[in-house]
Amino acid sequence: MKRIALCDSSKEVLVELQTLLSHQYKKGVQISTYPSVKELLRAWQRDERKKADIILMDVITEEENGIAAARQLQELFGDIKIIFTASTMEYVEDIFEVNPVFLLIKPIRQEKLYEAVDRAMNQIDTKEAQTVTLISKSFIARVRAEDIAYVESERRVLTVHSLEEDIRVNMKLSDLEEHLPEYFVRVHQSYLVNMYQIKLFSAKGVELLDGRSVPVSRPRYAKAKECFLQFLGEHEE
Repeated sequence: MKRIALCDSSKEVLVELQTLLSHQYKKGVQISTYPSVKELLRAWQRDERKKADIILMDVITEEENGIAAARQLQELFGDIKIIFTASTMEYVEDIFEVNPVFLLIKPIRQEKLYEAVDRAMNQIDTKEAQTVTLISKSFIARVRAEDIAYVESERRVLTVHSLEEDIRVNMKLSDLEEHLPEYFVRVHQSYLVNMYQIKLFSAKGVELLDGRSVPVSRPRYAKAKECFLQFLGEHEE
């Protein structure tokens, strides 16, 4: 059974979310509600057995910064799947500091809510991360896809920039792209980026969580942006 925590200052929002999730997942989830992150923290610190696997929480309230609160929760309680809710896209650039699963824009659409929770559950249930095989004349390497930050191509030589090391291999970028999960996006003729690693996306380029930058080409900007918005859970109006 998955534990889901709902955190919102609006009682109406909490009731609506709890009703929708209870109807969809029935006895497969245990849902708890909190009017603030402070209340949630107090409850979890008193009894860590109340800790949830998934949290739906507002990015910003009048009293709390949800991004800072999410970071604190992850530091205290480990890998918790964060689903942010927001009234606008104003703070979208900052949420990647905590690597959220999804961003839901209010009023929350039922199908998007289920999509977000399903994605979080799938991430929890995945026991073995997807791997890709890199074959060179002198070695064969298997790399977890989720550990790849981005891939750079130069004259038919790929540099796979993982979180631990850089691996160079003779391979076409398009061939590797076919074997990577859907959370990789082509932002440039010579670059593929793991969208989980994106902190800031703009026409000027992509900034990753570790501070590295990747260029975005003008011809690919619109399509890459749409892919990224779909990844976050929202289509551009």
